[in-house]
Amino acid sequence: MKRIEFGAKQIAIIVVTTAVYALLSLTGAAFQIAPGVSLVYPATAAAIVFSIWFGIWGVIGVYFGTLIGGLAWAPILVNMTGGFTTILEGLIPALIFYTFTNLKKDLTDKRSLVAYLIFAVVLGTFACSLLGNLNYTLWGYQTMEYTWTVGIWVWWLGDAVAALVIGIPILRLMTPYVQRTSLYHQGFIARRLEQAE
Repeated sequence: MKRIEFGAKQIAIIVVTTAVYALLSLTGAAFQIAPGVSLVYPATAAAIVFSIWFGIWGVIGVYFGTLIGGLAWAPILVNMTGGFTTILEGLIPALIFYTFTNLKKDLTDKRSLVAYLIFAVVLGTFACSLLGNLNYTLWGYQTMEYTWTVGIWVWWLGDAVAALVIGIPILRLMTPYVQRTSLYHQGFIARRLEQAE
């Protein structure tokens, strides 16, 4: 029988992802040009990389990292709803890489690199930007006009640049090492077979 594996390994992944994402989120505040909008947002690369490496456990860490690191941008209530938009930039490409097992997580072939460019750099970051800006509008931090004329595009650019310039080299260089660790997950939720009694 299959069941979801959850234990010290998954907790470690969530804690490490949360810490890295939160720290990089705070670093992104140094590049901030408007409320919640950074020219380069390094935490995006962490969201994508950790979600691709560690599946749902990385995604959960990104959510918690948004709660903590996002305090540099906005109050906790904004981050609680915004965390659901933030996870999209890692969740979308991770689901593609876990679904299509012929894709290589180290991006060493053309098909994998193109999938990363489409689903991480373009679609994942755009979904996060669109819904993240709408989240700020919902909470009254910006107008709808600002969201459509400036907010989405600048946010998307900052996230896409990080996914491209930081995410690709990390996946290319570090994936072979991460895949040899006990933390690496073959499946998105890390299922295992139970021994029949």
